[in-house]
Amino acid sequence: MHMGVPYAGYPEPVRHGLRATPSARAALRRPLRPPADVAALRVLGAIATLTEDERGLVRKLCLYRESIPAGAEFAREGEPAPARLIVSGWACRQQSLPDGRRQIFGFLMAGDTIGIGLKPRPLDEVSTVAVTRVECVDALMLREILAVQDGRHAGLQNALAAVRRYEEACLLDHVVRLGRQSAHERTAHFLLEWRQRCRIAGLAEGERFPMPLTQEVLSDALGLSIVHLNRTLQHMKREGLIEVKRGWIALLDVARLKFICDYQARYPVHEVME
Repeated sequence: MHMGVPYAGYPEPVRHGLRATPSARAALRRPLRPPADVAALRVLGAIATLTEDERGLVRKLCLYRESIPAGAEFAREGEPAPARLIVSGWACRQQSLPDGRRQIFGFLMAGDTIGIGLKPRPLDEVSTVAVTRVECVDALMLREILAVQDGRHAGLQNALAAVRRYEEACLLDHVVRLGRQSAHERTAHFLLEWRQRCRIAGLAEGERFPMPLTQEVLSDALGLSIVHLNRTLQHMKREGLIEVKRGWIALLDVARLKFICDYQARYPVHEVME
């Protein structure tokens, strides 16, 4: 069950391998998109002040992109993830059980990195799967910048390190969501976190932002059944908290949503976007 038709900038999400037809994917990709480096530079530049040389380095990296189809695994469980910078699309980190059940630990979007640490973390060795078509670039150069600790790239080093810390902070929030929050609270907290990340990446329009996840994917992230998640979303709609339309979600009462789930923004930006 989908939360709506994915918004025009991205291909249709998959449900365990089911994909849109080639003609449908082409139609969804028809609108013009900004250059691939825009979202990545917005995310990194929101955390630390980047020099023009550092911005130029990221732009050069984004010239040589690889495309990963929706549903494909581009980092395998138990193996160190290749160094990558995501420039468009959405992916998830997950672990599956032998009976097919899975737990999604978190999502990756434009501006996020995988495998750039000098030593692999447990998060770098879980399965990473493209939820939509993902475009990414080889980020081995970014890993080397972190290793060398060259003062000329101090801004980029700080930004990359902060992004990794933020991912771990989000994982702690996710543990609290799954362990102690109700379905209503979990969903509100996740939507507020997603909103903030989309706004920083320049993917949101006011309080409206893309939601390319199916209810199946979202339920696997929030530890809810699809039926329970659907009821929760319908209840939030009736209460005037959210609006879901054509692959986008609008938060209609941000203050009340924050109160419901005790949301605290964690993103390490110069000035946190509330």
